Amino acid sequence: MNDGLQIYVIWLLIVFKMKKIILLFFTFLGICCCLAQPAKTTDTINGKKDAVSNTPPFKTDSLVAKGKPLLRLYPNPAKNKAEIEIKGFDAGYVIIQLMNNAGKLIREERRLVLTGNEIIIFMFSENPGLYFLFIKQGKIIKKARLVIQ
Repeated sequence: MNDGLQIYVIWLLIVFKMKKIILLFFTFLGICCCLAQPAKTTDTINGKKDAVSNTPPFKTDSLVAKGKPLLRLYPNPAKNKAEIEIKGFDAGYVIIQLMNNAGKLIREERRLVLTGNEIIIFMFSENPGLYFLFIKQGKIIKKARLVIQ
């Protein structure tokens, strides 16, 4: 094959591969843009057409049982795992902090809460003793004592 033909064939291969890559890029970009849009709902009870953004597209228990935030911790005393039951929180992120009895921060985690009424599994490997567990979300702070065996 002469050089001109080889260059032409290589150029055609590059162009067709680039078309596929560009097509995949724009497809992925379109999917991401569609998923990034906030959910819109309308108020059908009052007949208003107001758009409410950042509401989940599914019915949650937090809308029904919204009240005073509650924190329950079990089993207590625990060995290496505790289940944290929360109620009355908003959907979003909560911060879980574990402090020893001297007030030193031992561990901090940020967890996503979908409904605000959930059970969070909290794993740890701390020395036996008395600890305090804090759950924070915005201005809401709940505290529970945790005894580790």
